[in-house]
This record gives sequence, C-alpha cells and structure tokens, in this order.
Amino acid sequence: MTAEGDGVGVTLLDREGLIDAVILKHNRMLEKYNFEFEELDTRFSSCSREIDNIKKEHEEMLERIDVLKEKRQQLYHQAEIMLEKLIGTGMQQKDVDTMRDSIAKARSLSSENEEKTIVGSILSLLAEGDYSETRSSIRSKIEEAVASHEELTSISGRENTLTEDQKQHEDELNKAKPRHSWLEKRIQSHKEALMYWESLKNVEEEVITV
Repeated sequence: MTAEGDGVGVTLLDREGLIDAVILKHNRMLEKYNFEFEELDTRFSSCSREIDNIKKEHEEMLERIDVLKEKRQQLYHQAEIMLEKLIGTGMQQKDVDTMRDSIAKARSLSSENEEKTIVGSILSLLAEGDYSETRSSIRSKIEEAVASHEELTSISGRENTLTEDQKQHEDELNKAKPRHSWLEKRIQSHKEALMYWESLKNVEEEVITV
C-alpha cells in the first residue's frame, strides 16, 4: 500500500510498521480535513442562521405592512367622515368639499411627497378659523395617516436590503456546499479506515506487502 501523497513506492513492511504508518496517515488527513471542515461549517451554520433570521424578519415585515396600509386607510376614512361636523364650526361647505376631495386623493397616492403636499393644503384649511375639538381630531388622524405612510416607505427600503442580504448569504451557501459535502464524506471515510486499521492491532502479527 502506498501512503497518500508521500511518494513512497512498493515496500515490504511488517504488520506493526504498516499499521502505524497507515494510522498516522489517516490521523494526519483527519486533522487537515477537520480543521477546514470546522472552519467551513462555522461559516455554513452562520449563513443558514442569517437566512432564517432574514426570512423571519421579512415575514414580520409583511405583516406590519398590511397593518399600516389598513391603518392609513381607516384614519383617512375617519377624518373624511368627521368633515361634516366642521360646518357647525363656521367652515364653509366649499372648503369642506375641497378637503374631502383632497383626502380622497391623498389616501390613494403612493408617493409620500405628493401626499404631504396635499395634506399640507388640508391642514392649512383646518388652521383657519377658531379652534375646535373636531378640527384637532381631524388634524391628528391625517397626521397619523401620513406617519403610517412614512413607516411604510421606510419598511419598503428595509425590505430591499433584506432581499439583497438573503441573496448574498444564499450565494455563499451554494458556493460552500460542494466543498462542505466533500469534506464531510472524506472525514467519514478516513474515520472508517482508521477504525479498521486500529482494529487490526489485535490481529495476529503478519507480514503484509504494501
């Protein structure tokens, strides 16, 4: 038998010399492969955990997005319903109609900047005239609706980052998998071979051609 990578030719060894040489060879290979495998396995496990965490965060993010979308629509709807109460506070019907149209437009916009521009005009009309609890409540609901939109925009940016991070970790995993699998098989093979040769120590001594 030829020792792996040592360039030794066919040699006649006694049983003890053979077993010691082969056991030494397998132990060296195990040490080498185990070192690389443990290092790679740490990276492998880390990437897997990160992917799981990203998927969990993404799932929670989608749930939050649904909540914010519904909340935003409800707030605008509640503000719109309260507009009629402004007539009793001295506001003219045409201004109420203008705000109603503006709210309907604002709630349908996907652009945060455009929404803020329209909301600004609504708040300006609400600021005209004397203070009332109705005006304050409408203002509060509209401002909260805008805040919900701001959070939605922020989450969308984070969602893109998560997608990129997940792809990066998946690429690293896919790159590492072949080597990881190969090392795992080689380690197992050397362990089995080592067990075999160590078991021969209990066998009656004989001369073996290697």
